[in-house]
Amino acid sequence: MPMSPLNAGFRRTCAGIRRRLQRLPLVSVITATYNWSSVLRYAIQSVLWQTYPHFELLVIGDGCTDDSEAVTKSFRDWRVRWHNLPENSGSQPAPNNKGLELARGDYVAYLGHDDVWHPTHLGLLVRAMHASAGDVAYTNAVMIGPEGSNIRVVTGESLSGRYERGMLVVPSSMMHRRSMVKDIGGWRDFRTIPVAPEMDLLTRAFDGGKRFTPVSALTVFKFNSAYRPNSYVEKPCHEQAEYVRRIQHEPDFVAREWNEINRVKELGLVAHYPAVPEVPHPKPLGWEVHQSRRIRGLPPLATSLVPSP
Repeated sequence: MPMSPLNAGFRRTCAGIRRRLQRLPLVSVITATYNWSSVLRYAIQSVLWQTYPHFELLVIGDGCTDDSEAVTKSFRDWRVRWHNLPENSGSQPAPNNKGLELARGDYVAYLGHDDVWHPTHLGLLVRAMHASAGDVAYTNAVMIGPEGSNIRVVTGESLSGRYERGMLVVPSSMMHRRSMVKDIGGWRDFRTIPVAPEMDLLTRAFDGGKRFTPVSALTVFKFNSAYRPNSYVEKPCHEQAEYVRRIQHEPDFVAREWNEINRVKELGLVAHYPAVPEVPHPKPLGWEVHQSRRIRGLPPLATSLVPSP
């Protein structure tokens, strides 16, 4: 029996609604970037290969003047959106806050433009958020120094197995409810706080009674630009390219990374960090960000939010 025009129209409407609902993201991924498109390409790739599909990626330029927009749009994926701030703010809080303003997902995750995710990263965090009904979840990340530095620092670990106030959790390993920022506020300008912006955000969440869920899995590979002098001048991307290749082709990749982390720890190898000045007392607001910019080869920023007369 032929379908009536009314029934056919109703079914088309339902199918359209269903398609739109399927396109709504559960997770909004925010990547703040500034004039380093060669590494940005690998960060975007490591989002798009996630086994968990219901996400949008918001790439927020911090006043970019290079080809970062073209690189972002070259992926031709409807889940990837580009927005560029009108001027450079000098650190991640401003682009992260713009990302929060544009986000549509229930959950928010962050990925540094020079970091790489394992394909299971979002899936593990979403599962943990659902299972615990928590406000914040985080995985383990390894901060990797340049060749010969012997830097292998695992974050997201504590003796108690729980989040402890002030512990190190890098932005690329965390996820939180988007609604959380209505209660505690967003990312604060680094010149107004005595600690790193991510530690400030998580400390305010902890003090505000938010529930934290650790996920014991190594899913984030962080190539700290502040461990690599002149990184924003030379703009290398070979380390990210190699990790992307290895993740794709080595079935035991994560186990090998843990072996390397344990080898460095067991041998007691001395880690070589870039030289930084002696920490002043009292420490000026935003001191860590200013020192990181110096190591990266970026020009200094104004130390105050109030313009000079």
